[in-house]
Formats: sequence, structure tokens, C-alpha cells
Amino acid sequence: MAATVLIVGTDKAAATTYASYLKKDYTVLAAHSGRQAIAHARSHRLDAMIVDITSARLNCKNVCRKLAGESRAPLVLIAPPNAKVDGAYSAATVVYTPVVGRKLVARVKAAIDSKPPRQLVVSNVALDFEKQRVVRGGKSFPLTPKEFFLLKYLMGRAGQTITRKTLMKEVWETDFMGDTRTLDVHIRWVREKVEDNPSKPQRLITMRGQGYRFVVE
Repeated sequence: MAATVLIVGTDKAAATTYASYLKKDYTVLAAHSGRQAIAHARSHRLDAMIVDITSARLNCKNVCRKLAGESRAPLVLIAPPNAKVDGAYSAATVVYTPVVGRKLVARVKAAIDSKPPRQLVVSNVALDFEKQRVVRGGKSFPLTPKEFFLLKYLMGRAGQTITRKTLMKEVWETDFMGDTRTLDVHIRWVREKVEDNPSKPQRLITMRGQGYRFVVE
């Protein structure tokens, strides 16, 4: 079965051109908005994602962050010359415009061949990126998209105290701190899946007045 590549960009003509370079070797999907991109990431097993950050009317950093939360497929950026691409994009590689077909194909192939990790393991808890499940003590627990992204963020920074404000901003995309009950509820749900006794957490602990920490044993 051919690998599947998602192209995200508001310029439909450019997306069609990029697809023409890739369709010989890959199954190509296109999304012209962030919403379409996330829908594809949730409904398909992607092998690579291309985001055209020259796109107008597309919050590219936000789209890249959301895609990274939905799929472990490597991210290839198409960027204007001399663009400063920081870590917020979580890109595996960057192709600068004007895009040469053979270079785009080569970068996509290299990104797919790099085989990013399929899971994150901290102590005796394993987070499965592909199935969006957490495995503890030989038992597997499914996660909702928000639970997955919350746990991924905390486990990826195990040993660090993450503030409530940071979690609200990164997971729920808001700076509003007037009502954080949804965070509290999701922390409780995640604890039910990673703790032996959720009422007495030993892995995902509360740091009073600060936030939360995923403990490294």
C-alpha cells in the first residue's frame, strides 16, 4: 500500500502542483484550511504532512501544533526564502520556494524513512502515538484527543512542573484562566488511566500553587 501524504495550504493551485510531484509514489490528500487538515489527520493514517506556511489566511504554527497532536507523521514545511523556522513548527525538514519537484519528493521520502518514534515511555507508562492509547501494568487504556495531547505534553516534559496557565494555552489554546474546571476534569480522567490509585497519585502529581508534574521514577 502506498504511503499517504497530506498537503495543507490555502493556495489550491500550488497544492495541486505539489500533489502532481508526489502522486506517482504516494496517495495524496489535500486540505485548504486548518479544520480540513485536522479532519484528515484524525480519519487517515498519515505517513507525512506538508504544510505550506506561505499560505494566506492560515495560522500555520497553530495548524502545525494541532497536527502534531493528532498524528506522529513527520512534518515537511514549504517556506519562503530566508524564512526563520523555529521549533514551534516541530518540522522534520523545510523546503524553500520556489519548490523543485525532485527536491520535494526527496525530502518527503527522507522524512518518511526517518521513522519517528511510535511511543513515548516514562518509567512504566507507555504512550502509543498511533493508537492514542496509554499502556500501564499490561493494561491498555484509550484516550480522547484532548487526554492524549495533555498526557503527551506532560510526559514529554517529565520531571518538570508545568503551570496550569501553560497547559490551558498549549492544550486548550486559551489564555483565559477564569474557569479551569475542564483542566481539572481532564487531569482526573488521565489519572484514572496512569495511576494505580487515582485518589493518591504517584505519577501525575499536583504541585501546590504551581501546576502539575509527571514524575520520573
